[in-house]
Amino acid sequence: MSTITFSGISARTPGEWKRYLPTTQPPSISVAASVNADRHRIFQALTVPEYIEAWFSPPGAIEGSTEVFAGTDSFLASYVSAAGERAGVLCSYKVCRRGKLLFTWEHNAEAEPSVVKIRMLGDFGRTTVDVTHAGLALSDQQWHKKLWESSLGKLAKLFGTDRN
Repeated sequence: MSTITFSGISARTPGEWKRYLPTTQPPSISVAASVNADRHRIFQALTVPEYIEAWFSPPGAIEGSTEVFAGTDSFLASYVSAAGERAGVLCSYKVCRRGKLLFTWEHNAEAEPSVVKIRMLGDFGRTTVDVTHAGLALSDQQWHKKLWESSLGKLAKLFGTDRN
């Protein structure tokens, strides 16, 4: 190991520091869709309970079983799984602006809350909806990826477009 000495204190060279820096990011997934609507309409679809019920699509949920209940700064999306069990996701908004949503996400099977960031990019009639879901356990990533792919696909179809 090579060292550089400053005032009698040894220090590692920059190349050696890189070996000790964390190399992994918190587990996350990213999914995007192009939607044929302006950001205002998409924002409503992402935040109004009746609209969330139309596009929220958890894997293994019985079609039409989703109910969304809104609180002051949160919402609960409840659904019935194919096994007949009621499950849910509790979300608490941290940022709620026209082009960006940030909220914590607590699914009943998860030990720790994760974070969902939704950005809406575009103007007028075409918007890209970009979802990044971070802080997931590795065992939960596949389920959440399916959820977001299916949900964004249904969201795009609500506005007459297919997910890209």
